[in-house]
Amino acid sequence: MPERTEGAAPLSPFVHVRRVSWADTDAARIAYTARFLDFAVEAIEAWWRDRMGTDWYEMNVDRGIGTPFVHAALDFRSPVTPRDTLATTVRLARLGGSSLRFVVAGCAGRRLVYEGTLVCAFVDAATMRPIGVPAEFRAALEREAALGAG
Repeated sequence: MPERTEGAAPLSPFVHVRRVSWADTDAARIAYTARFLDFAVEAIEAWWRDRMGTDWYEMNVDRGIGTPFVHAALDFRSPVTPRDTLATTVRLARLGGSSLRFVVAGCAGRRLVYEGTLVCAFVDAATMRPIGVPAEFRAALEREAALGAG
């Protein structure tokens, strides 16, 4: 990960790396289809920690902000096994008034494994009613959206 100063735009897209485990596989000895959504969500949560300096638990419990997913679409390109290391690139493709559209792409080496889009909405954690993008995240999200468009 490139060095950056506080408040500066990241120099490259965020990549979350994880080893595919035995527990991720099914009877066919490849990663179970439903695990790919977990891989994508795990990578996006890691993006939040890295790029926004917080995680979903802190946002929900300490700040009263929820970000439930309202849309997910994945395309599967190649199977993976516990011999593979999965690198998922996360890009913020669109910053809306109260939502975020992420584009994810998972690769094992140079082989594209899966790709997709996920959309989450900002909500009041207590009522689950939509709220606008919190001001504390706006500038960083705008930088990420510019990076994601580039």
